[in-house]
Amino acid sequence: MQTISDIMTTGVHTLRPESTLLDAEKLMREHKVRHIPVVDDENKVLGVLSQKEFLREAFRITDKFGAHHLQDYLAKTPVGDCLDKEVTCIDSNQALQQAGEALQQEKHGCLLITSDERTLLGIVTSQDFVKLALSLL
Repeated sequence: MQTISDIMTTGVHTLRPESTLLDAEKLMREHKVRHIPVVDDENKVLGVLSQKEFLREAFRITDKFGAHHLQDYLAKTPVGDCLDKEVTCIDSNQALQQAGEALQQEKHGCLLITSDERTLLGIVTSQDFVKLALSLL
């Protein structure tokens, strides 16, 4: 039986809640990721900042302050104010089918793989399941 550990990405890029949206934008652009787990000093999951939350906040800033102030406000806004705290965390030994079903039901775009203490171990995104499907075809 294949488990989520067979396809998860380890060495995940993370941010702290006090990191800014400008930090998030740079990380997303440089590493071509759409989901960034937000963790505390002990690497415990607090939530995830996805491209969707980032864009929602960027549009809110632009609408309120104008596009010419966007970079200034991105540099002032902590990711802790914008992250999705309703993130699905699963065990690395969970079967791929169960994890895929959870990803489909939750519609978050990613699952965070954690220890029993919510320490981040890895991430699986919908793209990982697409890669898996392609390899099986």
